Amino acid sequence: MRPRHVALLTAAVVLVALNLRTAVTSVPPILADLGLSPTRASLLATLPVALFGLVAAAAPALRRRLGEERAIFCALALLLVGVVARGLWPQAGLFPATVCACAGIAVINVLLPSFVRRRFPGRVGTMMGLHTMALIAGATFAAGLTVPVREAAGGSNGVALGVWAIPIAVALLAWAPLLREQAGRRPAVKAPGAPSLWRSPLAWQVTLFMGLQSLTYFAPLSWLPTIYREEGIESVAAGGLLSVFNALGIVSSLAAPVLAARMRDQRGAVAATVALTAAGLVGLLVAPGSGALAWAVLLGLGQGAALSLALLMIVVRAGDDETAARLSGMAQGVGYTLAAVGPLGVGLLRAVSGGWTVPLLALLAVVALELVVGLAAGRDRVVTEAPGE
Repeated sequence: MRPRHVALLTAAVVLVALNLRTAVTSVPPILADLGLSPTRASLLATLPVALFGLVAAAAPALRRRLGEERAIFCALALLLVGVVARGLWPQAGLFPATVCACAGIAVINVLLPSFVRRRFPGRVGTMMGLHTMALIAGATFAAGLTVPVREAAGGSNGVALGVWAIPIAVALLAWAPLLREQAGRRPAVKAPGAPSLWRSPLAWQVTLFMGLQSLTYFAPLSWLPTIYREEGIESVAAGGLLSVFNALGIVSSLAAPVLAARMRDQRGAVAATVALTAAGLVGLLVAPGSGALAWAVLLGLGQGAALSLALLMIVVRAGDDETAARLSGMAQGVGYTLAAVGPLGVGLLRAVSGGWTVPLLALLAVVALELVVGLAAGRDRVVTEAPGE
């Protein structure tokens, strides 16, 4: 490809990825101001991750019907409709608009890695790093800027939620030229009679690594400020530590896949990544207040790297583009469904045990299992269409 074309494709991928969490992380900062009951607020917080899992399974079929570029464009348009509707009707339209937006995100979550595999075969590590870095950066910006936007708009929740339609519209404009490139190509077709990936041990190893790393991301994301507040750290500082957690993830999400893609396999990268997460959790267990900044740094580095490695392994473990899309649907469908258990499970363990020791030990057990499946998934093999690779 010509350098200019590569630059345009790269910009399109980064702009799309930048919008894959803004509709999610823009809500928690103003959740208390939306007038929801505790039950409805909990449902709204759980809804995105649950939808990511439930809708993911439909993405490969949509890819085969429409083609990858057109399917991503349609999903991005659905995301835009959801965010605009939420801005216009922040009370009455909140839940249906969130469903609409998150369904669009779920499809893009699955198809963007397979798009990268097909369009950037020699730059997979770099592109997956940019993809994950942009995703985390967008999440961080939305979490940090939603309240200032709301205050600047005179306390308008609609403006605070709807402003995130602007970068989505920019991404749609950047993606539109790719539709012309697809016009002469027929959508991918699944080989008739191909056995299911659900019987592949390697596919399950990749899937479980995706799910377990997601669980150990969403649980701290939900509860880290509360842990710090109970240690006597005031709310602004606790929120700042959560920002550190997210910001460090941006750095490691770019570096990890670039380095891992150059290795013979990804087992060393998995071990280093899991060690960072485990160290942060152990720190929270033994000295949550005195080492608060250090634990946020370690967890942020570990979780950013883990997400980008999980997405990279979906790409490099697949034997072809169609398998990459199907493996992405399986890994993210099961993975995000599993991840939805994390925040809820930690909260229940906290309520039952009366402290954070049991929940943190449970997360350490999850991290140990993540290491086991990650080392298996990190071996230099590809997913075949038959059991017993």
